[in-house]
Amino acid sequence: MKLRLQRMLWLVAGWLCLLLALIGALLPVMPTTVFVLMAAACFGRSSPALLHWLHHHPRLGPPLLQWQRYHGMSVRTKAVALGTVALSFSFSVYATLQQPWLTALLLLVWAALSLWMWRLPTIPATSACCAMLDSKS
Repeated sequence: MKLRLQRMLWLVAGWLCLLLALIGALLPVMPTTVFVLMAAACFGRSSPALLHWLHHHPRLGPPLLQWQRYHGMSVRTKAVALGTVALSFSFSVYATLQQPWLTALLLLVWAALSLWMWRLPTIPATSACCAMLDSKS
């Protein structure tokens, strides 16, 4: 019974993470990839079928497989991620200019996140293509 409850909680957490990823795809201030990765981890503990579905999803599958195999991003993914982070943090910094401590905190988080992303391994185009082809099978 305890194992069944744990699996159910992981399943609910996976769906919640996937919902947050969807919201993140629509709103520039929320991340998407992090929540997709968390959903995959939750589904891996609760539902092999849902993990398989996520791996084979046409939009979510290839970047997820790239991250799981190479712990990095393609050049295009990295550029889009850095651009989105810059855009969303720019709006946030502008909105908090009246509170210098909050502006400074946002700038610090922006710099740290951008540096972390910049330093992630960049996956060569051939590896990215292979991950996408493997996800189709």
